[in-house]
Amino acid sequence: MSIIQIANVHFASSGTSRIEAPSGNAISIFSNSANVVHINQSGVTVSGNIYANNDSIGQQTIWVPATAMTSRTTNGAAAGTAETTTNKVMLKTLDFDTTTAEYAQFAIQMPKRWDESTLICQFVWSHASTTTNFGVAWEIAAVAFADDDAADTAFGTAVTVTDTGGTTNDIYITSESSAMTVAGSPGAEEYVVFQVNRAPSNGSDTMAIDARLHGVKIHYTVNTGKDD
Repeated sequence: MSIIQIANVHFASSGTSRIEAPSGNAISIFSNSANVVHINQSGVTVSGNIYANNDSIGQQTIWVPATAMTSRTTNGAAAGTAETTTNKVMLKTLDFDTTTAEYAQFAIQMPKRWDESTLICQFVWSHASTTTNFGVAWEIAAVAFADDDAADTAFGTAVTVTDTGGTTNDIYITSESSAMTVAGSPGAEEYVVFQVNRAPSNGSDTMAIDARLHGVKIHYTVNTGKDD
């Protein structure tokens, strides 16, 4: 339980509410018997971490656009550009084939506060005009690298997310993937390489034209409020 040592609290129906201490005294806010915030006439002193309802702890998100990804030399996805008809919105994508599994990769130097556990992923995508069969299966896998690790290391087991389109140039956002385990025994602040692909051999992948990837959301969990 946190304790606030104060003299008076004034909650205003309008204007500014305030906390007052007797003249010459200080206001201290404690958490678990540790002085976290100390306010006096000289200024404010902060000890430890301050969280607003623990909002800094839990799941965080990194957005990676397709334009930040590198297509593989072997079976790489093609870069694509499309312009919408009326409002001329430009769509920069990576386009994945309907019959051959194609791949793209990106890398993130993970935050130190990442808890090094599994990751959750979502895909943002669209498609050009087609008449029937709109199912697409996306896959993603990852591997972590510490200092002096060999780059030629296998990715972890890919997780699959399926989704269904239907309307030309609509933006589709998949559901969250199942938990993805990062290969390489990840540690704090390690360099993580991700590989994404369309899985045309998946029974749910039925769309007969390219699937256009706009980007990927990576959801990760943190166990502290800051990276120090």
